[in-house]
Amino acid sequence: MKTRNEEYYTISRILDIIKNYHINIKNVNEFGNDIKSVGVAQYGIEATLPKGNVISSVVEREVMRQIQENRFIANMITDIKYIQQRWSRVTNEKEAQVLSLRLDGYKVTDIAEILRMERSNVYRLLERAARRIKGYPQNSATNSTNYENEKVLLYN
Repeated sequence: MKTRNEEYYTISRILDIIKNYHINIKNVNEFGNDIKSVGVAQYGIEATLPKGNVISSVVEREVMRQIQENRFIANMITDIKYIQQRWSRVTNEKEAQVLSLRLDGYKVTDIAEILRMERSNVYRLLERAARRIKGYPQNSATNSTNYENEKVLLYN
């Protein structure tokens, strides 16, 4: 039986998350910054003391609770974490370069120009990175996956 992640995080979905990663990071940060500004003003000595990273006011805690209940933002955060927790699986240097540039918001055309390669190769490397992020190829992969054949063709 497949889990929700196996059904939801297809290669196509992972490529979409990678494409929009920089926008989603920006949106989550802006949303968080808007929420952080909510609070109770402090006066006197409390106003001059450094603030910890702990959310201390009742209003801020309530706002943070509401954020976590917001499905759209929660899904965006989940997608971001999915990529962040798995990008270490991409160990090939070219794949990692392409992935890094794409996560930074570069277009495929720009990546191809920067790395001096064809756009089709950029797409191929992004797909391979997405497969690695998803967990492909498995350690027990057989030649029926054609992964080894692709590797030979790309690097020769």
